[in-house]
Amino acid sequence: MTGVLPDDFLESNMLQGPLPRTLGSLTNLSRLLLPCNNFSGELPETLGNLRNLTDVRLDGTEISGKIPSFIGNWTKLNRL
Repeated sequence: MTGVLPDDFLESNMLQGPLPRTLGSLTNLSRLLLPCNNFSGELPETLGNLRNLTDVRLDGTEISGKIPSFIGNWTKLNRL
């Protein structure tokens, strides 16, 4: 892969643990699809760097905590 993460790369893989902070470095990412995994904890602040997101799906995960203020950076978001 050359710096491109396919839309469904992380979907339905039963991955677990906290979301990696390094996801925030994928600044060209438009869709962050994480359903059907066992991710836990809060969303890392680095996800605020993903300003091109149009679609974020976290259903079926164990993500917890308050809705972070950095989602205000996701101005292109159509679906959450």
